[in-house]
Amino acid sequence: MRRLLLVEDEPLVRMLAQEVLQGAGFEVLEAGSGQQAIGMLDQLDHIALLVTDLSLPGRQNGMDVVHHARSRFPQLPVIVTTGLTESALAQLRQINPPPALLEKPYGMGSLVQLACFFVDETFPLIRP
Repeated sequence: MRRLLLVEDEPLVRMLAQEVLQGAGFEVLEAGSGQQAIGMLDQLDHIALLVTDLSLPGRQNGMDVVHHARSRFPQLPVIVTTGLTESALAQLRQINPPPALLEKPYGMGSLVQLACFFVDETFPLIRP
């Protein structure tokens, strides 16, 4: 199953990412906050991939989402997106297995390639 959870608080980024990931054949569930994502994770019986922004509004940030997801699905592949690379790297090093880091701003082709690699272990050819 190619179902993933996309967690992004910026509506336009979330909409564009959802569109390109669906175009690549993924079933995309979306959340706009950490709290919403954690609630959705509690309802899921399976997920192939988590894509989450590190900086999210509210009490639960992207790291909280990653930890919660991994508590339910220990080997879940995770892609973390952020513009805060130095602080993010220090936090991500503490997680096993480590998530992939996609630095903002990122190209949608890069997102699709990483998602396909983690789910299918392939790199699709993406046209610019």
